[in-house]
Amino acid sequence: MKTPFESTQTDYTAATGRSETTPWLQHTRWAELFRDRSLEIIAATAKLPASQWSRKYLLGQWQGLGFWSSAETEAQLQVILRGLDLMFDRARATLDRTPYISRCWLNTC
Repeated sequence: MKTPFESTQTDYTAATGRSETTPWLQHTRWAELFRDRSLEIIAATAKLPASQWSRKYLLGQWQGLGFWSSAETEAQLQVILRGLDLMFDRARATLDRTPYISRCWLNTC
């Protein structure tokens, strides 16, 4: 006898096909979300922004149309990423300077 979880997994696997059967893909349902969409363009959006701010960036082609990220968007992404780098560097430096006992105490809250 199947548990409700196994039943759900089996039904979803049957609906999406054998190539999307990993537990993570089943849980996130990305196969369902990205069905009939260009995976090339989706993957391109995960790359770091273009280093040259004066150029727009071709994400990919889909159904004969080019999808571009504007130079302004790429510049904004560069600024955001620099800010995130600084934020994580400061957080790490703060952790390095914080005594071990204090970190243990904070971890109990």
